[in-house]
Amino acid sequence: MSKRDDMLREILSDPEIMQKYDLRPVDIEKVLCKPPYSKKVIEVMATMIIEMDNNRTPRQIYPIIKNIYKI
Repeated sequence: MSKRDDMLREILSDPEIMQKYDLRPVDIEKVLCKPPYSKKVIEVMATMIIEMDNNRTPRQIYPIIKNIYKI
């Protein structure tokens, strides 16, 4: 388990996020910061964590997130 995976689990285990995005504790236990992702919210959060860890700015990350949603 990496720091990134731990951070992703910690963020997703917030009760508000779990309720809003219909995440179960079982889903969160299996989450990793690499594909395949079971839900879009997990993919977006993992991408943000990875890119911030790679010292990218929010301005650089935004197009990547936008591409995930194909906006």
